[in-house]
Amino acid sequence: MTSAAPLRQAGVALVGPTVWAAHFLTVYASESLACRFGLPAVHDAIIVGVTILAMVALTLHTSRTGRRRRAMVNDDRFEHFLQRSAWALNALSLVGIGWAALAAMLLSACR
Repeated sequence: MTSAAPLRQAGVALVGPTVWAAHFLTVYASESLACRFGLPAVHDAIIVGVTILAMVALTLHTSRTGRRRRAMVNDDRFEHFLQRSAWALNALSLVGIGWAALAAMLLSACR
């Protein structure tokens, strides 16, 4: 294992929170911009599109992480821990993405 491998593995575990943060930023930045330019219908389309994109990305990442874990031949506890952490963080991020999208869709923009 090289010295960069643990850092790369830890980065893989943080994909979920990174996608959630990007989703959150996009949802609320688009709301501000939509209100500024008077385009609330565009805001709804952006929320739906970004939410679908984020959920698909996290689902694919979770699937890939699970396949990688099943294919492991060594018994590296650190790598197992990071892969389980990635799965848990992806699940929590999916909840956060759904929650932010629901709030943005239910609450009226531009009040």
